[in-house]
Amino acid sequence: MDILVQVHSLFRWVVLLLGALALALSAMAAAGVRPWDRLTERLAFFFPLAMDLQALVGILLWLLGQRWNDAYLGWFHPLAMIGAVGLAHVGRVRSERADAGGARARGRQAVLFFTISLVVVLLAIPLYAWPV
Repeated sequence: MDILVQVHSLFRWVVLLLGALALALSAMAAAGVRPWDRLTERLAFFFPLAMDLQALVGILLWLLGQRWNDAYLGWFHPLAMIGAVGLAHVGRVRSERADAGGARARGRQAVLFFTISLVVVLLAIPLYAWPV
């Protein structure tokens, strides 16, 4: 189980990096600075995918670790993160459906939901998990 904890701990940096990059490129598309191109599309795809993988490992840890007695790691962290995964997916889908509005409309949808998703992620990461 320690290996799962390590994977979950290290992979969060991948999730945060992909989220930050997806958010930055989406914001540039929303501002009209750059088009909604293949790179932006790929990042908007891989950010929710990385969130899915992270959630899968987290759920395995939750089930195997029997942490539901701890209010924070047992309930708040998993529920908040599942919500953040959902928000990332909503941002992805809404950016795809905003295609008729062009790059700016796609970017606005992605920025809105990716921002909320990342804020939830940052709030739900335990303080002791951040490097000092």
